[in-house]
Amino acid sequence: MDTFEILSYADHRVGAVLTGKAAAEELQNELLNSHLVQHEHLQLVNPYDKDADKRLEPKSESRLARNMLNWHLYLGSMGVILGFLIAGLLVSYGPAFTQANPYLTFIALLSPGLFLGLFASGLISLRPDKDAFNQAVMNKIAEGKWLLIIKTNNEAHRSKLMSFFKNSTNADVLN
Repeated sequence: MDTFEILSYADHRVGAVLTGKAAAEELQNELLNSHLVQHEHLQLVNPYDKDADKRLEPKSESRLARNMLNWHLYLGSMGVILGFLIAGLLVSYGPAFTQANPYLTFIALLSPGLFLGLFASGLISLRPDKDAFNQAVMNKIAEGKWLLIIKTNNEAHRSKLMSFFKNSTNADVLN
């Protein structure tokens, strides 16, 4: 088998970059025979696939939008509740200004609570850690390389897979 590169980022996926279809299928069979992964966790992406970017992110847009909406509703409401609790404490036990103007105190703390909750939900739902792997895969596809993408279950499974590749004489681990 030819040498191949391994792409591994902070993602739950590991990618093996190979020069041809035969090498990709050989590695796929080797992984299946070693019982490290199941067939449904393997995805072979060829460089001629026009929908490779959609295959990397199989979530439909409606599921992605629903996930983002759920995070925004949850963390936005948590921010409002936190702002409400802090304002209540300030009105009850805080400085004289906050005790004399409870409405202004609640307005002043509910708004930043909502903003910070929505900001945090945007950071969580957009997940920039997935983009690095996808960009690396798309760059390799543009170079005409075949990719075998392995979806791991957890960090222990990913570590076992990475040690398998590091012990292989043909693998060149990039990240």
